[in-house]
Amino acid sequence: MLFTAPEFLYLFLPATLVCWWWFTSRHYGNTAQWFIVASSVLFYAAWSREYAVLLVVNALLNFYWGKRMAFTRSNVLLAVGVLYNLGLLAYFKYADFLIETGNTLTGSQWPLLHVVLPLGISFFTFQAIAYLVDCAQGRVEDFNLRRFAFSISFFPHLIAGPILHYSDVMPQLKQGIRFDPERMTKGLFLFAAGLCKKTVIADRLAAVVDPLFGLSNQLTLCEAWVATVGYGLQIYFDFSGYCDMAIGIGLMFGIVLPQNFHSPYQADTIADFWKRWHITLSRFLRDYLYIPLGGSRQGFYRGLWAAIMTMLLGGLWHGAAWTFVVWGAMHGGMIALYRLWTQTGYSMPGYLARTLTLLGVFFAWVLFRAANVDQALQIWQAMLGLNGISVPVMLAGWFGSEMVPISGLVNGLDMLAIGFLLAICLRYRHAQAQLDTLTPNLKALAVFAGLFFAGTWLSAAHESFIYWSF
Repeated sequence: MLFTAPEFLYLFLPATLVCWWWFTSRHYGNTAQWFIVASSVLFYAAWSREYAVLLVVNALLNFYWGKRMAFTRSNVLLAVGVLYNLGLLAYFKYADFLIETGNTLTGSQWPLLHVVLPLGISFFTFQAIAYLVDCAQGRVEDFNLRRFAFSISFFPHLIAGPILHYSDVMPQLKQGIRFDPERMTKGLFLFAAGLCKKTVIADRLAAVVDPLFGLSNQLTLCEAWVATVGYGLQIYFDFSGYCDMAIGIGLMFGIVLPQNFHSPYQADTIADFWKRWHITLSRFLRDYLYIPLGGSRQGFYRGLWAAIMTMLLGGLWHGAAWTFVVWGAMHGGMIALYRLWTQTGYSMPGYLARTLTLLGVFFAWVLFRAANVDQALQIWQAMLGLNGISVPVMLAGWFGSEMVPISGLVNGLDMLAIGFLLAICLRYRHAQAQLDTLTPNLKALAVFAGLFFAGTWLSAAHESFIYWSF
């Protein structure tokens, strides 16, 4: 069930909100929490009933395993729990990828399993691992099954994050949730802003980007850059839109979810980019991969190696394909170059640092979107001008139609729209930063109504969120 689907907007979300606050207002807090757990399972079951059962069983296993570890502090039990979760993820997400790779390397003909990937398995697997580690290290004090089930299944973050820690939601539930008009107002605003980002901007950009990637071997310089920057903006508004909607829904229920997106295209360095993009994933990779690998505590070069390996595995986490592995390696390489640069003692102007960071991120996005490495190479080749130059008819007068061919794949309006959206990303604060000045009044209601109207009635095709496939 998509956040943008009519059945979610006009039935599921309003019904769960009304029931939640009715139970809460009658001081049936425990019933309210179980109601949300059941609703979240129903939300997931709308996609697959079989995998909804898997979600429930997996949550129960991790809860009781974590509870046992908290009292035994056994590293063996922790290793078994982590390996179980990673094994589950490996089977569903990487089995066919490993078989295909093995067939390619050995010339074998092992049949593929054609395993259907459960929605959001990467997210709730990481959350389960974080919970087990926190239990083993004595950071978990609340072993209430109801609150645990709520935190791991709460439908706004279930499919694509944020990745929650024990301390993010369970203490709020233990303390008790009370209705707050300000939180409700901010939640409505964020949800409407995210809806508008997704349906009006991201989906319309997809209509421009998808045909260009499909013709990657025919692109010229201008067309390749429109495809690349267009996709960089598509995934920006798609993912930031999802984050806004998820956190906004949480606020409607009186729950504060952790921030997951902070104007990443305004980053000064590639390290700064990863502090702003998918913040809870970066937190998880730092705490449970980078630091255990040695981090920066064991010398500069050990930290360099740990950062590269973390990004490489982070790339593989995003998808079972070599494009994601190379994408992760590119980001690891950029982080390594940045750290080596810091050792020289030189600095560069802020505008130049931001430009180089953005170019590196956009070049890497090509791999993230490409069907295979060959397609990415074709687009990179075109971006460097090796396939020639063509321009939209609107710009032909600037160059002379006899000198530069006319592009049949992009037009000047597409380029203007992409330039305008990029300027917004580089200049303005993200929607969550606007909450500081938002108060419950008629103006806030008008803003919500305008954004919601745009997101529902002026939308393009309702496509799935990009991160739902991870």
